[in-house]
Amino acid sequence: MTGRPDELLARLHRDEWARLVAVLARQFGDIDLAEEVAQAAMETALVRWPNDGVPRSPSAWLLTTARRAAVDRVRRDAVYTGKLAGYALERPSTAPPAESEAIAGLEDVYDEQLAMMMACCHPAIGPADQIAMMLRFAAGLTTQEVAAGLLQSDSTLQARITRAKKRIAANRIPLAVPREAGALSERLDLVLSAISLIYTTGYDTPVGERVVRAELTGEALRLARIVLGALPEEAEAEALVGLLLLTQAREAARIDEDGVPVALEDQDRRRWDAAMIAEGTALVERAARRPTVGRFTIQAAIAAVHAEASSIERTDWRQIVVLYDLLLARGDDPIVRMNRAIAIARRDSPAEGLVLLRNLEGVPELERHHPFHASLALLYTEVGDAEAARAAWERALDLVEGAPQRRFIQRRLEDLR
Repeated sequence: MTGRPDELLARLHRDEWARLVAVLARQFGDIDLAEEVAQAAMETALVRWPNDGVPRSPSAWLLTTARRAAVDRVRRDAVYTGKLAGYALERPSTAPPAESEAIAGLEDVYDEQLAMMMACCHPAIGPADQIAMMLRFAAGLTTQEVAAGLLQSDSTLQARITRAKKRIAANRIPLAVPREAGALSERLDLVLSAISLIYTTGYDTPVGERVVRAELTGEALRLARIVLGALPEEAEAEALVGLLLLTQAREAARIDEDGVPVALEDQDRRRWDAAMIAEGTALVERAARRPTVGRFTIQAAIAAVHAEASSIERTDWRQIVVLYDLLLARGDDPIVRMNRAIAIARRDSPAEGLVLLRNLEGVPELERHHPFHASLALLYTEVGDAEAARAAWERALDLVEGAPQRRFIQRRLEDLR
């Protein structure tokens, strides 16, 4: 890695923080300690690197420094004394980290994040808390980003994380991948859900100046491939990789030269990645033939239908409606109902889709979900109700935080004027 030390540290914090915390948490058995010393290591680097130069392996330097800080903390705190057993921790903690120390760089321990995710899916932790923990500590999303991805307030999200940490400590949950195949399969759905949310947060970043955070979408796809490698016969693991590839294939066409999102119907499909579509479609077709088909397989099938269409008009909306019906048969979901209403609008008429969307007004999960109000605005426009469309766009603008998404909505408001 090259660049100014502060710029390099910013990239490392963005790309490596989750791995660093996962490694430290597994070694020392304490997530709070791991967070504390990981942050301390980065602060130390910010002071030393401008004077001493950037080390040859910045990731290894950070990990070494953080481990030493953890050892010092353990030595000072009787609560952690028992955790010294099994570690070679007698080297002086004041010496500068050496490049020759026998310690792997973070790039060599990527599977630690999968271990963290599996630990966060322990049955002692509630489902909603599990996903919050995985997004925070396996993917390294900020509390604000996790809250936005889960459609929760920051305070609610923080309470979930605190509660889950206490349960991990109280139940002495090991931060490791379960060895038993049955236990691994039991936790699969929540792990896949977390990976999907990581990808969604990166693909349509809810806050900040960027639409896409490639470090998150790439990390989600990498983690999905790791899970598929561990469970190659699982349809849902196979389908999730296919779903992410089919979605990722659109990336080059979905942001304009000003960094503003481009609606699906306006995208130049010639710019979609044909290789990704081919690989993703093949995975979806294989998953659909397996006996363990679930919601990710159905979602991936919807993405495949979109991918094979040459235009929005030539999309097989009848098949998409059927697939959304299959999803709803597995459990009611307001987001699925919203998407089904949009598919009905394309299959039948905007007026019929609008009726279904309006029936969802007041649903808590959708009331603060800006795409719901944007969908209302689009259908109001198509049926010729400009005033209602303007009100819906303004409501969407009130809810959205990301700067590119705000510009997209502002453009639509200007079009109405």
